[in-house]
Amino acid sequence: MAQDQYSLFKPSDSMRDLQLLEEIERNPRISQRELSHKFGIALGLTNACIKRMARRGLIRLKGIPPRRIAYYLTPRGFTEKTKLTLSFFSYNIHHYAEMKKQISKKLIEMQSSGVKRVAFCGLSDEMEVAYILLHGTGMELVAIMDPSKDWIDRMIFGLRVKHPKEIKNVEADALLVTSLSNKLQIEKELRKAKTKMVIYSIS
Repeated sequence: MAQDQYSLFKPSDSMRDLQLLEEIERNPRISQRELSHKFGIALGLTNACIKRMARRGLIRLKGIPPRRIAYYLTPRGFTEKTKLTLSFFSYNIHHYAEMKKQISKKLIEMQSSGVKRVAFCGLSDEMEVAYILLHGTGMELVAIMDPSKDWIDRMIFGLRVKHPKEIKNVEADALLVTSLSNKLQIEKELRKAKTKMVIYSIS
């Protein structure tokens, strides 16, 4: 079940194809290295994706001087891009609906247990949804934490982001882990902090 929930919140591999097709349409002269850097995927994987899309007739390659290659979408490529775009919209709607359902269920569970003051741990799309849903519960958000040093001391929803190791200084009834993609790291940091606070998780 846990694995299904993790896959639910991850875009499918076809989303990578959509990103590449959109970027190639915008900039036919973009290099594979630039594509790799832009989307954070390995250069070898980018090369494999380009070759696969060329074999499928979605793009055509044309040499341009000096020793460069330009990529152009074929009519089949435009059709595929449209189909993937529609799939993306459908995915987003399903993704949000399932996220809202799971988070609402967890917040109701916390409220029923007498929780009044809540701390979130994990900056993510899930946390933003949890913040919106929290307003209808009567519970109060008193702290936000995240293990990434990039977020420490930033102001989010009027609260200074703290590292999980600071949890002993947080006056909350319970903590909600609000990031599926970073869940394991967050739980590891919380174990290291040896908190006695009740911990809930979306997944």
